[in-house]
Amino acid sequence: MSAKMNDLSVTALYTSAAWSWGRLPNADLFDHRDARRVFAVVNAVLGIARPFIGLRTALPIALLHRHTLIDALLRTSGAEQVLELAAGLSRRGVTFTADPRIAYFEIDYPEVIATKRALLERTAYGRSAVRRTNFHLAGADVLTASLDALCPPSSGALFVIAEGLVMYLDADAQRTLGRSVASRLAASGGTFVFDFVPPGELPPPGPVGRGLDWAMRRWTGGKGFARDERSREQVVADLLACGFDTASAIEPHDVAHAWGLPYPDAATQQLVFVAHVHPPSHNHPSRGRS
Repeated sequence: MSAKMNDLSVTALYTSAAWSWGRLPNADLFDHRDARRVFAVVNAVLGIARPFIGLRTALPIALLHRHTLIDALLRTSGAEQVLELAAGLSRRGVTFTADPRIAYFEIDYPEVIATKRALLERTAYGRSAVRRTNFHLAGADVLTASLDALCPPSSGALFVIAEGLVMYLDADAQRTLGRSVASRLAASGGTFVFDFVPPGELPPPGPVGRGLDWAMRRWTGGKGFARDERSREQVVADLLACGFDTASAIEPHDVAHAWGLPYPDAATQQLVFVAHVHPPSHNHPSRGRS
């Protein structure tokens, strides 16, 4: 199996290796040579560049903060239906569908889903997991496909995750995705969770940062990180305008100790947005921020 340099599989490989490095449950199911190679190369480059690009701490630790915070939000939500957009090689679906009450839908490009199935087929536990009736893998473009078709509405609240996706979208594309998710949640209510550090909160890229962005665009077929001028408050305002009833932002390092995140003393620069749509029966005379 080889890493494809013309799509986002490089980032999928890196994050899956980060979950293995962090010893997260079921991450070992997706461990393979290409992921380890990408992980080693990227970490070596970032280790040299970190003083010049304003990265607070090692990237794998920052990604663990992000990933485990989203896990915690999902666990405490009580949702029994989950839709993970651009799921990549996330170990989350396998982990949460061990509970037969939870219906989990993972969506990504068809080639990514095919790779994921192949990796799961290597082990007895992976084969049993991919055959669970409550675990659904579908190949589609999450930005153009109908969310109703990907995850049919039910009577229960839906928890939607877009981890590692929004940073590649400009403001208009983010708003389009937000409206699509809010519309899907209108049927029975639910939550939308995604990570995004507004570019204005990041240090100027400088020549080294611009070089890394150039490399990222080469690796991902031109999909570098989007940059715009919005603050986190403006992102929250956009979410409310998209149809969410409440929206807020959480910095993982602020809750790391209380929520039991790994490396709780690490000063990572991550930001997770949480937006809710109340169920139709909920009485909410006005919209506001949570």
